[in-house]
Amino acid sequence: MTSRTLRILLLLTAFGAIVAGSLVVFGAERNLTLSQTAHAAFDAQSRAVLDEMARLRGAQQAYVAEGQGYAYWMTKSAEYLASVDRGIAELANESSSEATRSAIQAAAASLEQFRGLDKKARQYVQNRQSLMASDVIFSESLGALTAASEHVTAAADNQAALRAEESRSLHARQLYAAAGAAGVLLLVVLLLVPVPESDVDVLTAMRALTESAPLRPQTIPMPAKPRAEQPVFHDVDSSARLLPRTTNDPKPSSAEPVQSVNLPAASRVCVELARVTNAGDVTVVLAKAAEILDARGIIVWVADTPGVALYPMFTHGYPSAVLLRLGTIPTDASNATAASWRAGELVALSADRDAHGALVTPIITATGCVGVLAAELRNGREMREDVRAMATIFSAQLATLITPVAQADQTDLVDRVAT
Repeated sequence: MTSRTLRILLLLTAFGAIVAGSLVVFGAERNLTLSQTAHAAFDAQSRAVLDEMARLRGAQQAYVAEGQGYAYWMTKSAEYLASVDRGIAELANESSSEATRSAIQAAAASLEQFRGLDKKARQYVQNRQSLMASDVIFSESLGALTAASEHVTAAADNQAALRAEESRSLHARQLYAAAGAAGVLLLVVLLLVPVPESDVDVLTAMRALTESAPLRPQTIPMPAKPRAEQPVFHDVDSSARLLPRTTNDPKPSSAEPVQSVNLPAASRVCVELARVTNAGDVTVVLAKAAEILDARGIIVWVADTPGVALYPMFTHGYPSAVLLRLGTIPTDASNATAASWRAGELVALSADRDAHGALVTPIITATGCVGVLAAELRNGREMREDVRAMATIFSAQLATLITPVAQADQTDLVDRVAT
């Protein structure tokens, strides 16, 4: 994931998912608290009503109890009945489902029936008809009050079931919100985490530049001196066989956007190469050159003094472990890198489905070819004239810095590549 805009959008998406998930979780938690508080209040009120009904039942039965003053218990019964009426009204207001409201209405109807029976019982007691009063109190009134209690209990049970269902729903909402936010965050992390390319892929891409392969019968002679005329470009296939360049150069696919070489940036690279004072500066400048060429990696191969082998002196884009596995290249090897050094000419390696394309440009001084610049390119850019020309310019600029590797320096060079 290299697009900065897309990465910012992904980060904003992850942040939005976290915020949205948090709002849903906290909102559900708040609703859960409110629901639990409301249901707890309803449960407490229903228990209070049932307690008052029990006191009302005892007070009414005391009307006909021996040794009790019925006037006192009639007063207490009226107080308890008024308290039950208020409790029933509050329960009706706090009901949150149709089933609960129906149960409360049934309890109110039973209580109204009890009120009429209580009035009849009072009249019997006041007329000294204790037997008739007892029959009303212990049969009809008791049944009506018991029915009212059962309806209040049913309302409390309905409300408890509703509370459990709401709790399950709110907990499920919290779980889905948290899982959704975590899923979006995980997806964004997976998209943003860079996936390193394996060493095997690098070796595959550079194999045609470094491994030997059979050549055609003709060979490329090493010129006695740099040619004055325009260099001849060669295209090389995946087996490192040299193919003569046709008059119609292959063009990049029309599906790929054409990106021209950034000439101002290239000029700055040339200026920085002219100002190089140590080897570490070369590697930094090579990184900028790779960006201009759209190169996945660059290796500057330098020949030893006898002209027997090429050493990877400067690199960009490849791990040191890969370079150790590549090692040195014999100058008489049948590959693109050695062929470019022997001929002193640019060699292009066409891309295929297994590897990127590549350009190898010679680094030529007054004494001959001292090395090559090998660049692994993307998007078919090895076939473009402006990219080939720019690679040649970079090689020419490197010629002011490169000298053949002396025998005494070869061990130090290998050690430097290893580290």
